[in-house]
Amino acid sequence: MRLPRSSLMKLPYCLLGCLVLTVAACKQDREIKVYHVAKEAALSAAAQPAPASDAHAGMPGRMPGGAMPGAVAGGDPHAGLSAEQLAAASPPSGPQCSDTPAAHWKKQALSPMRLASYLVAGDGGGSADISFSILRQAPGGTLANVNRWRDQLGLPPVDDAGLKATSQAVKTSFGEGVLVDLEGLPAGADATKDGRLIGAIADNAGSTWFFKMRGNSVLTASEKPNFIQWLLTVKLAVAEAFPAPAAPAAMAPATPAAMVPAAAPAVGGDGSVTWQVPSGWTLVPAASAMRYATLSVVAADGTKGEVAVSRFPGDVGGDLMNVNRWRQQVSLPAVDAAGLVPLISRLTAGPKTLLLIDVTGLQARLVAGWTRHGADTWFFKFIGPDALVSEQKANFTAFLESVRFTKPE
Repeated sequence: MRLPRSSLMKLPYCLLGCLVLTVAACKQDREIKVYHVAKEAALSAAAQPAPASDAHAGMPGRMPGGAMPGAVAGGDPHAGLSAEQLAAASPPSGPQCSDTPAAHWKKQALSPMRLASYLVAGDGGGSADISFSILRQAPGGTLANVNRWRDQLGLPPVDDAGLKATSQAVKTSFGEGVLVDLEGLPAGADATKDGRLIGAIADNAGSTWFFKMRGNSVLTASEKPNFIQWLLTVKLAVAEAFPAPAAPAAMAPATPAAMVPAAAPAVGGDGSVTWQVPSGWTLVPAASAMRYATLSVVAADGTKGEVAVSRFPGDVGGDLMNVNRWRQQVSLPAVDAAGLVPLISRLTAGPKTLLLIDVTGLQARLVAGWTRHGADTWFFKFIGPDALVSEQKANFTAFLESVRFTKPE
């Protein structure tokens, strides 16, 4: 059948129209694919954690001159046990938390100390570091921890009345806490990354929750509403992860012998080490994955101290960083490498040699021993009131001397 000439003349226009539609469809499909890939790339990039500055038993505090190590002066996920730059940046194997941060907060990698960690950036290179952590029986209580934070900013300590006048109550999922807003720039610190600290401390059932934001003064102040809103959303994924400590009534009765043999702790231990427990000391549940074991020490007058055993990979920042963090816990200034030498003594425990320090501040005394075994560093720390630590130091020394590692290096 032959088509009319007019129909044949219209045919190219039909083909041209089909071609235009086809090209448009292809272009639309290509645009959708490009957008889809870009979106995935953005999500992937957002999911990459930024390096966290953080540490534990080696949780380093301010370095000599007041400067904080690392790019961000925040750290201190542990209530006053200032922490920056723990080498291990993988998420902790201990309890996790759920929270809802501000959309512009950048997630940082976790550590054995931090259960949540963020970095927020501002104008002119300003930044602030945000963290959440938990400790059981945090030494010194709320006032001591706030004064430690004040010391980090070069501020003088306050008493109970001063704390009440400069703090406010805040609600958390863990119970009511105390919120402080502190401003001060330590000598030698970078004002783009330091100058203000907003922190909240909540105590309940033997555990203490710490929420902390530290960084550039203007930026940190502007982020305060977001910080308060965020801490209201923080919840533990496993509520039982931080059990209350054993009651004093659970203490083992005194025995005629000064020491009683004990194998590796029944709670928190894996059989890597054995020791002898002094009479009257009580093994209590460890608070987190970073704690290998915890022992409670109670004096005749009811004052309490704590012996904490921890294990970490590597040297956790080195001796100087660890000692300065411990000194900061009892409100003592940092020392330099030359000042460190006379502070350290040595103690023998079987084939091992432990390094030992004994430091006393206004509110507490801390004796700590540490040693390497294989790829790990083991920390044994005794903290409490000066009178209690003085009374129990001989027992602590005997405890350290009885330590034996059961697994080869």
